Amino acid sequence: MKLDDHIMLWNHASVKIMDFRYTRLEAGERLSPYRLPANAFLYVIDGSAHVQLDQSQHPMKRYHVLHGGRSAYLSIIAAEPFTYYLVLYKAVLMLPASHQLAQLHHMNRPFQYEYSFNPLYPLPLLETLEKLHTAWMRPDPINLLHARTLLYQFVHELLWQMQRQGIAPARPDLMAQMLRYMHENYRDPITLETISELFDCSVSYLTKLFKKQMNESPIRLLTKIRMRKAADLLAHTEASLQETAELVGYPDAHTLGRSFKKYYGMPPSEYKTSYRQNSLIPKSPVFCTKIAIVPPYTQCYSLNDYEYHYHSMRSGGFSVSKIHRPYSMVATLLLCMTLLLSACSGAANTGASQPGTSSSPTVQSSNQPSAEPSPASSSTAATKAYTDSKGTVTIPASPERIVDLTGSAIGNLLKLDLKPVAALAEALVNPYHEGKLDGIVDIGDGTNMEAILNLDPDLIIVYDFLEESEYEKLAQIAPVVRLKYGAANPSDLLTEFGKITGREQIAQAWIAEWNAKIAEVKPKITKVVGDKTVSILQPYAKGIYAWGNKGGRGGEIIYGDLGLKAPAIIQKALIDGAEFGSSLSLEQLPEYAGDYIFTSNWGWDDGNPDVVYGSSLWKGLPAVKQNQVYFINAEGSYYNDPISLEAQLQFIVESFLGTEA
Repeated sequence: MKLDDHIMLWNHASVKIMDFRYTRLEAGERLSPYRLPANAFLYVIDGSAHVQLDQSQHPMKRYHVLHGGRSAYLSIIAAEPFTYYLVLYKAVLMLPASHQLAQLHHMNRPFQYEYSFNPLYPLPLLETLEKLHTAWMRPDPINLLHARTLLYQFVHELLWQMQRQGIAPARPDLMAQMLRYMHENYRDPITLETISELFDCSVSYLTKLFKKQMNESPIRLLTKIRMRKAADLLAHTEASLQETAELVGYPDAHTLGRSFKKYYGMPPSEYKTSYRQNSLIPKSPVFCTKIAIVPPYTQCYSLNDYEYHYHSMRSGGFSVSKIHRPYSMVATLLLCMTLLLSACSGAANTGASQPGTSSSPTVQSSNQPSAEPSPASSSTAATKAYTDSKGTVTIPASPERIVDLTGSAIGNLLKLDLKPVAALAEALVNPYHEGKLDGIVDIGDGTNMEAILNLDPDLIIVYDFLEESEYEKLAQIAPVVRLKYGAANPSDLLTEFGKITGREQIAQAWIAEWNAKIAEVKPKITKVVGDKTVSILQPYAKGIYAWGNKGGRGGEIIYGDLGLKAPAIIQKALIDGAEFGSSLSLEQLPEYAGDYIFTSNWGWDDGNPDVVYGSSLWKGLPAVKQNQVYFINAEGSYYNDPISLEAQLQFIVESFLGTEA
């Protein structure tokens, strides 16, 4: 792009400063590859370093200037003590723009361009940046306006010196940037809109670029990356199918299994078994042409809609490896013997019946347990028909040996005074359940069929994303209830567990008690909070998560039961909308932050929360300045079963009122 065209576009640009950073690196210290969240100017104040921007190498010394576009990767290794300014900004064309300007901007993406040089007159640039830094550190409106005008002065001086020195900006390798982004972020929810917005281009331009340079659509390429990562995990790790799904960017095992089978021509469990038996597994010639980059997300630990990530990362999914034939034969033999004994018992009872007596019924209506049989009339256990997400299943009227393979819903059983005989390892880490889990067998990831069979369960509870073939294996061991993955709120989920276990009265009693407790504290909290907003934010390795009313973290209580007000962007996307959580950059923090903030580290990665909590943006938030930030329990925040809700309500009440609920 010609420099004159670049200058012309700057003449019609509206600029917003996203952040201004002053940083010092000691000799040998390095800044690990960092994806720029906005367009950036880097100005060296003192020292020298080796700087890399994407694939470009830049030895930089005092007064050197570097510009990089949003989403470029910046890394620095200091050769000696190295001090620099980093100005992050966003620039757009002011409207209305002429067709010529709009076309020039669309085809060139000028603010993404790279350039690096030593200015002939460095001091005017340095002085302007020093003034800009002073204004930025006083974040009131008049100083922020001053900072913005100073950025224009800096750009004017910089472009004038580039013109004098004959420096021309260079187009970055956009495809290389996008491919790197996909390979490093395939775990995250990525859409065409996400990529196009991130790299400042239209969806149509993005699609054409991939077709031209890669002969693939972005969707196909992302799917290839995810499928190959999933295959590698299945082949070389013991991760469950749910864990694998979460590690490659899918919300649940069901969605991954469907995509995997379309890509490789076989379900994940068969792939895993075949690979470990050293079978050759060719890539499937069948390729899905219309697969969503981001499948719909649902709620993991209630029957309500829930997250693409976060407590689904600790919840109900599991993959079940193939049952070895001996176990399958044993289960079948046991089933046949049971039917034979039942038939004999029924015949004996019929022969022994006396006039005026009748044998007890064994199957009742969908939600009514059968009458308790008398020892004299029948030896068959009472059963009932229950309608789950897949149809009607006959289950014990009062199950006593439940294997819970939901992962996150175990608290519902505990609140109904029922301990399952076994549960997934993921279900046994909630700190709010401490002291209530003694005697429950840790079944790991739920793939050991022999262990489940040896527990002699009378009922198994799972979520309905389980593959049909795996369900059939479990059904040979005991009746299986498949709960709908994402269909109701916490109270409704408890009600369903009450119906399943024959303990509806206990469930309804808890719901009534809960509603009474909410009715007692809601007016008091409303009086304190008033019309102010409340946010739920959690730092993680790549940014910050904001949560609404469907993702745990107390959201069901804060926005649902208590009806407190959320910032407008959270209300629209995460409460009124289908999404449960939103990933945002540090620069977006002020937009999501409420007058009150509930927060903790996300906890499921190696991210350092101090990157957020120690930043000037965080420290400048009104909620932080007014000590209206409350740190929730990081581990327990993910759950929304009755026991967890009680603990979360206690904390919320203490935070707002200073007293116990």
